[in-house]
Amino acid sequence: MSLLAFLIAIFILVGFHEFGHFITAKWCGITVERFSIGFGPVLWRKKPKNVYDTEFVLSAIPLGGYVKMLDNRNGEIFTEEQKLRAFNHQVLWKRSLVVLAGPMANFILAWLLLTALFLSSPIQLRPILSEPTVNSIAAELGITEGDEVRGFAELDSTTEQIIQTDSIKSWNRLRWKLLKTVFEKKGFVLELDHEGKGLYRVQFTAEQIQKINFQGDLFGQLGLIPSKTDMDLLFKLEVDVPTALLLSSERVYDISYVSLMSIKALISGDASVRQITGPIGIAGMAGKSAQSGIIAYFGFLSLISISLGLMNLLPLPMLDGGQLVFDAWEFVTGSPVSEQFRALAIKLGLVGIITVTCIAFYNDFLKVFNG
Repeated sequence: MSLLAFLIAIFILVGFHEFGHFITAKWCGITVERFSIGFGPVLWRKKPKNVYDTEFVLSAIPLGGYVKMLDNRNGEIFTEEQKLRAFNHQVLWKRSLVVLAGPMANFILAWLLLTALFLSSPIQLRPILSEPTVNSIAAELGITEGDEVRGFAELDSTTEQIIQTDSIKSWNRLRWKLLKTVFEKKGFVLELDHEGKGLYRVQFTAEQIQKINFQGDLFGQLGLIPSKTDMDLLFKLEVDVPTALLLSSERVYDISYVSLMSIKALISGDASVRQITGPIGIAGMAGKSAQSGIIAYFGFLSLISISLGLMNLLPLPMLDGGQLVFDAWEFVTGSPVSEQFRALAIKLGLVGIITVTCIAFYNDFLKVFNG
């Protein structure tokens, strides 16, 4: 089940990403020679009927994909008609748009999946808290088992004043609010309700949040853990189409922001590289979500789709983000980077990607062998 769910996820996520490049290139009048899901030996192909049509292939290594466009930067002599259809002969804005379209397609896919998820009346967990862990911030503040979170307010980092109070109906929504605020190292206020105590507010200060160790259990250190799943704590989230669109937009933003902050924490050393997950870990998550039902699988796909979009926007020469950096240089200076510099940058970028991939595989194997 894990392998099948993983392969389906790769087909959908990579296919949508490459389709973003493909459809935008076609719109710009660029010839796409090959559309491939996977790398390496070709397992299946649909040959083009005409010279400027696209060959569609499935390849043996399901760890990505690519769109090969007509291009003569290798020195090949092109006719005037070929130049009109070649990627490298297009104006800068068209080339940049084609590059950007892949990651954007992943964000659009995540937004569509999350909208469908919210419209499906998903089962949610009420934000009722269990007994705070010992020495946690929540324990120090007097939060007790059975407290239900009704509202969340972020505090201004300078004045410690409430910026805006958001209504909280589910643990899932609270979780993303907490992650975002913790990564920002800002304080926040929880509006709580408890039988006997009534409504009251508790403030987590920025000073307390800044002491959190990102290499440990964030929620455990906060002391904010959902109560054990009980049928009385579950409810169906019923929303209309406009609300679903709004919630999915908010969730795409939250996931993107937290993911970027996680990358920043890895680079700064605040977070451990052991948290990097590779294909084996993703396959395991895909299998578990698929076994939990199509709604959980949609949630998994949306999360990975956003991660894929963000990863491709990183300024590494092998990725879309690296090409956009080259485009920015060309826009500012009026001339493209030299092919020698591009080749060197791509080699260095490839070393970086291979290093991260090896770390991810190592972490996956450690998890497998250590259970």
